[in-house]
Amino acid sequence: MRGRQYVEPAVVARAVAVIAVTLSGVLPLWLVVKQAVTPDRESFAWPPTWIPRELTGENFRALGAATEVPGAAALSVTVALIATGLTLALALPAARVAARRPRADRRLEALVTVARVFPQIAVAIPLAVVFVRLGLYNRPTGVALWLAHAVLALPAAFLVLRAGFGAVPRDIEDAARIDGASPLRAFLYVTLPLIRPQLATAALLVFLLSWDEFGYALLLQVSNRTLPPLLYYLSAFGFPGLGSAVAVVMLAPALVIVILLEPAFRSGLFAGGSR
Repeated sequence: MRGRQYVEPAVVARAVAVIAVTLSGVLPLWLVVKQAVTPDRESFAWPPTWIPRELTGENFRALGAATEVPGAAALSVTVALIATGLTLALALPAARVAARRPRADRRLEALVTVARVFPQIAVAIPLAVVFVRLGLYNRPTGVALWLAHAVLALPAAFLVLRAGFGAVPRDIEDAARIDGASPLRAFLYVTLPLIRPQLATAALLVFLLSWDEFGYALLLQVSNRTLPPLLYYLSAFGFPGLGSAVAVVMLAPALVIVILLEPAFRSGLFAGGSR
């Protein structure tokens, strides 16, 4: 009789960890999709079911009939795009200075780190008061969220872009200056094209952060809602199927971006440089 094969504990631990991580990621997605394509009575069934007993497209058809959903989707896209532009406009010069000046780097890194230390809700409430006084609170254009999301995403964009600038040799910039390029021209036509992978990564992170953000959106846009607060209200007031359909809609941009950029991920295009 053959003896039992010995399996190292480390191998077992890695396998268990992979299974746990996979289940923790896949199970919530599966349940959201299941609720989106099944009637509400199945969502409230007890014991809960894992496999749909009855499929329906009613929840997605209701999205078109719900007047608030298209407006919330349009506002979410608008806010995410503008917040991405604002964040990159702020992060690019800060990251450029940090990558070239070590003393400034320490100060800027400390500043963006402190900005992320405070609990989001603790910042959102006084921020709402400020926006009320400025007349920016709950505007149909979502201008308060443009600013709030730009500040929220700035640390992530800064760290990614700083790594990109740090990977660009100074000699390349110096050569452009010697050839007669102004500092701005050297930045735009020499340095910036070299950090396109990090720039794309930062833009992607900021867009997704704004697209999924809930706390500021809930407090700063009470009636002119983006999709995350709308999803919360639909779920909290007993519409799990419709809320899950909104969640599936929110997942679509992230999945599309990942699919489109999958060749870049495989080739290591988004690997950040080190300073």
